[in-house]
Amino acid sequence: SCKLFFPNDPVKITKAKGQYMYDENGRQYLDCINNVAHVGHCHPDVVKAAHEQNELLNTNSRYLHDNLVDYAERLSKTLPEKLCIFYFLNSG
Repeated sequence: SCKLFFPNDPVKITKAKGQYMYDENGRQYLDCINNVAHVGHCHPDVVKAAHEQNELLNTNSRYLHDNLVDYAERLSKTLPEKLCIFYFLNSG
């Protein structure tokens, strides 16, 4: 069910930084679609955190890990009490 956004003239994105994405010819596009609205593509703090986590463990949430519990506890403190059950997935 996944379609190309531009089936007649596809855009081949090769890199991204901040709020911009770049195609294979270096043309710049403002990214209004991807999940980067908070910090942008390749934010140094996010890249560093991901790198540090990948050095320890790189898996999905089907395995138990303290970070899942720690994050759920921190997240629950920011939400109404009713919202206390979390399902961590790989996408929205």
